[in-house]
Amino acid sequence: MTKLPWWHSSRAPAAPTTERRRGRPRARKRWPAGVVWLALLLARSAGADDVPTMGTSNAAAAPASVQVNPTPGTPAPASGKGAPRITSSNPRYDATAPAGAAPSAPVAGGPAAGPVAGGSASLGTMVPRAPRRRYSGRRIDLDFKGADIHNILRLLADVGQVNIVTSDDVKGEVTIKMRNVPWDQALDVILRSKLLGQVREGNLIRVAPLVVLEKELEQEIARQKQLADVAPTETRIIAVSYADAKNLQDRVHDLLSPRGKISVDERTNQLIVSDLGSNLNLVEELVRNLDSQTLQVVIEARIVEANTNFSREIGVQWGGSGFADSAHGTSTGLAFPGNVAVGGGGITDAVTPTAGVLGAGAASPNFAVNLPAKVATDSGGAVGLSLGSLGGAFNLNLRLSAMESTGQVRILSSPRISTMDNVEAAIEQGVSIPISIISAQGIQTVFVDAKLNLTVKPHVTNDGTVIMTVHVTRNEPDFAHTGARGDPTILKKEAKTVMLVRDGDTAVIGGIYQRTSTLHYDKVPFLADIPILGFFFRHKLDQDDRTEFLVFITPRIANRSELSRADITGTTSPLPLPSAR
Repeated sequence: MTKLPWWHSSRAPAAPTTERRRGRPRARKRWPAGVVWLALLLARSAGADDVPTMGTSNAAAAPASVQVNPTPGTPAPASGKGAPRITSSNPRYDATAPAGAAPSAPVAGGPAAGPVAGGSASLGTMVPRAPRRRYSGRRIDLDFKGADIHNILRLLADVGQVNIVTSDDVKGEVTIKMRNVPWDQALDVILRSKLLGQVREGNLIRVAPLVVLEKELEQEIARQKQLADVAPTETRIIAVSYADAKNLQDRVHDLLSPRGKISVDERTNQLIVSDLGSNLNLVEELVRNLDSQTLQVVIEARIVEANTNFSREIGVQWGGSGFADSAHGTSTGLAFPGNVAVGGGGITDAVTPTAGVLGAGAASPNFAVNLPAKVATDSGGAVGLSLGSLGGAFNLNLRLSAMESTGQVRILSSPRISTMDNVEAAIEQGVSIPISIISAQGIQTVFVDAKLNLTVKPHVTNDGTVIMTVHVTRNEPDFAHTGARGDPTILKKEAKTVMLVRDGDTAVIGGIYQRTSTLHYDKVPFLADIPILGFFFRHKLDQDDRTEFLVFITPRIANRSELSRADITGTTSPLPLPSAR
């Protein structure tokens, strides 16, 4: 007689033992051991929570985009809840999988990374791990030695309230000791240790060797291929609204069977597809996901230029003449020198300002120090003083001039342009300056652009930020500085960068700050360094020029509200709803 485990005594009475024959007293009422054990197990497993762990991959753990139907004779559903579908995101796989290993669909009822039937994995072979799944069964404790696997599966079926069907190839004994583990995880570990797999169909779990399940899957794939070769094809016309039907043709062609055909009607921008009905459903879903409204971005740039000029200039002119001779009645009375004349030696010409010091018939101011400030009609001022004797023997001329200039210039340029996502756009304004070039062929005229230009290529990310490749240029002619032939020079200001900005925010691309400070003295040596008196022997020029150049950029997604409404109606929207700032 086969000896059953102790927990199985609730299903069959224990055989009479020698101790009972000897007349030992029997308990008045004894609960079956299996019932007591099961009650304790259920009481201990109450309140079990979900435990994320790595388990045997089966049909329930397969990605939602993969349909596994290993049962022979049952065709795979062409549409409905369990049919293959196109999703906008990929299933998450174990992050510890080897780099470069492509995730593949797991075999129904068996681990995706388990050993191949009839052999063992060789050393050094990188085996991809199974997708991570969550176990939600009640926690139990198991402690068996040499227990028949059929009895273990029956116990787990009672604990999990499921139906388990095993094939004739399922056999062997199991020695396990587990504490506080979910029952479905224990089932996966036990099946993996015996090279077994499971196929879950609702409340029914079918257990069979991995080799059998793999053969069934291969047979089902072969049967589906045979059906695809003889099944009738359908023709559908798929309208494309936002995308170009020609661009979608290559992507759709990958989903068609060898019997499938696709063509494009350019006039109506529609796809004409002929293939099996299941493939046409995939094509329609792919086109519906790709044919979404393209984001439209409005980019506004602000170019701020600020120029500040300050100039202060102070100059002095003074001189005179003195005569000691008989003509003026101031003779020295000496034989030598009998006549003496002293006068300023500063050079004067038509440009030298003499206003305010020439008067009373004086022919020349006789400046000894001629360091005037640049005083003009619309800038600065000057005052002159002339002193002289009645006979003209002594003359003193003094002229003070000063000029101060302050100026501020602010230039604001604001180019704005709208474009689609991942489409480069440009806007410009300016003039083309003709420049003559003399060569062996003669005089040629070349036009040089002096313009304001904004070139940008935006890309909107999934979180609502905008990545932009920006090129901003502001060139203008400078007629104050010309070439040998009178052609003006070009003042260039340019900024080129790639940056990330949130929708509606303003960011500074860059800026240039330039300051030129000048302190210049024209003076008479030695005398100009004398305190106080040195003022009459020097000319001072103080200049301070500042230039600022700043570029701001502001992207705005123009059709965010339309995308939000499309998302409510069921169309995939790539952006979240705008948050209030």
